[in-house]
Amino acid sequence: MKILQTPLFRVRNKKETIYCYSDEERKAAIAKLGPKPEITRFKGLGEISPDEFKHFIGKDIRLEPVLIDQRASIQELLNYYMGKNTQDRQEFIIENLRIEKELEKDLVG
Repeated sequence: MKILQTPLFRVRNKKETIYCYSDEERKAAIAKLGPKPEITRFKGLGEISPDEFKHFIGKDIRLEPVLIDQRASIQELLNYYMGKNTQDRQEFIIENLRIEKELEKDLVG
């Protein structure tokens, strides 16, 4: 199964718009577009207007693979991640949060 990866940033000037999926891509877009581009930070899917989806869905779409244990119930997973259990999700995120520098350290050794 795959899910849509949505951009974190929109960097644009009057002539061009670049959707960025990382801070590195944002920096490269700023360098490409020149001084003082408009930068929008998307906090989540709900902040992206339906009209904007057409700009990053197509030949360059980014899909993230998701592995789900065959014993897992899709309904239970959806209820957990999209239900009204805000406190449970918050605790899960806090307990499992890893900062990019920690991940980089693990990869480098």
